[in-house]
Amino acid sequence: MSNRSRSVLRAARIVGLNLAWMYPLFLCGFGLRDTSVNAQEMATQPKFKNLQVLKDVPPDQMIPAMQFISASLGVECEFCHVRDAYDKDDKQSKKTARRMIQMMFALNANQFDGERAVTCYTCHRGSAKPVSIPMVNSTAPYVSEARSAAGPAAQGRTDLPSADDVIERYIQAVGGAAAVEIVSSRVESGTVTFGPGVGFPIEILTKSPSRQAMIVHLPAGDNSTAFDGQNGWFKSPAGTVRDMPQAEIEGAKLDADLQFPMNVKKTFQQLKVMGTEKVGEHEAILLFATNSSGPPLELYFDRQTGQLLRQLRFGSSPLGLNPTQIDYGDYKIFDGVQVPLHVVITRPNRTMDIHLLQVTQNVRIDDAKFARP
Repeated sequence: MSNRSRSVLRAARIVGLNLAWMYPLFLCGFGLRDTSVNAQEMATQPKFKNLQVLKDVPPDQMIPAMQFISASLGVECEFCHVRDAYDKDDKQSKKTARRMIQMMFALNANQFDGERAVTCYTCHRGSAKPVSIPMVNSTAPYVSEARSAAGPAAQGRTDLPSADDVIERYIQAVGGAAAVEIVSSRVESGTVTFGPGVGFPIEILTKSPSRQAMIVHLPAGDNSTAFDGQNGWFKSPAGTVRDMPQAEIEGAKLDADLQFPMNVKKTFQQLKVMGTEKVGEHEAILLFATNSSGPPLELYFDRQTGQLLRQLRFGSSPLGLNPTQIDYGDYKIFDGVQVPLHVVITRPNRTMDIHLLQVTQNVRIDDAKFARP
């Protein structure tokens, strides 16, 4: 197989895993939504066969659950499933997975009062076989796992700005409120790579209020993902259309918000400065944004410039939280507003590296671009 063929196959798998289920580039979500559905919605949801342990999980949450297992064990679908025959029980690993999920549910119910304290990742840590000896170079848990962590003041930190100051500096860094508020649309184009290998053309269309579409041009056809402000979906090169999971909708709204810097304080009930972290060569202020329900959002701002360097958020699933990290760099000014031309989206076991080559703003975008096929 040639290097280009490998790259195309890798891209198809990554786009399929990421885009089909959670709008991975700019529409990855973190909020929790009501999972109740009416009869009409049930009729349009995918039907899964041979469900045993997860038979009570709403269809909309099945794919996020599979994503969480994939990320926790560092495996792909075929580790447990037979390709194109996912209901079959031919593989022992699938049977083992059922027992492990039952064990996990029982532990949480009996030992942790029903809280989701134990997940697949608790033991597996990215390996199909759990490691029984502690790692020397282990990494610290996500800040989001420490909701009750003491704030900077309790830690004796007096050198950090307030959350209001961080947001105000962010607004000024991107060009000021007046410049940002008049941006009504943005059209971006460039290339995306999925690891080593060739790049593929990509287009990102954003239009107020909170609409966004992303198209990756693959040799087999276009992978398209769109969000119309309320609902989202994915269309594969083969023409298959899948709805965006409800757990991703709130994140989709955030990433489609062209006035995000000014709306941060409106969107989140609580903003808390947690401390400083290193992001590449930059010292960053870590801001913790939370609502009454749903996983939090971690925002990392350059201490020198005030620019947003990183966003870390979490998509909910029945088994745990799926993390997505988005890094921003190479900011350039367009119509008085700073726009990142380099965006790297990282999820466990996969990375999407976007280099934007052209950006235009306040141009007409047909609403049909965001309409469900």
